[in-house]
Amino acid sequence: MESDNFNMKGRAVIKKAPAKALKKVEQDIEKSDLGKARDRLHGLLHSYPDELELRTRLGDIYYALRHPSMAGRYWYLEKNKTPEMVRACLLFEKQMGHDPLNISRALKFKGDHETLKNLQLEPVISVAQKKVKEKLEEEQHPEDEWKEKFFTIGCITIFIFIISLVAIGIYTVFTWIF
Repeated sequence: MESDNFNMKGRAVIKKAPAKALKKVEQDIEKSDLGKARDRLHGLLHSYPDELELRTRLGDIYYALRHPSMAGRYWYLEKNKTPEMVRACLLFEKQMGHDPLNISRALKFKGDHETLKNLQLEPVISVAQKKVKEKLEEEQHPEDEWKEKFFTIGCITIFIFIISLVAIGIYTVFTWIF
């Protein structure tokens, strides 16, 4: 019998992502179109960054595509790692020079940092993994805040510019008529 939190393959159910998109990913995998499934999962992960299960599935696809270090990148935040996952994560760490800062940047976790605080990574595969988790928890993405502020200021500036052009146009038309 199936639990409420797991699907038939023993994977945790993804609650926020649309079921239709996940079904297309499963169909792509069944058709052995792993590249398309990978691309769909990247899109879903961008839209739903808090869904750690999407990262796990993406890691599975990279592992099937024979890219173990990329699989390790997406399996890195997995709670219960298999021996293959541990080897892939260690390979990923090696590729990043065992530097927690480089590893945390490469993970590109854009989700809620409260998700990471509640995450208990078992087993801890290396000293770097604990430091990476701490680095991700403290990192608040200040560049994202500046991007949002810059975007807001840009929109306000464009709006004011358009309003002034309209006002100048109306003034010009009235001067022609009268």
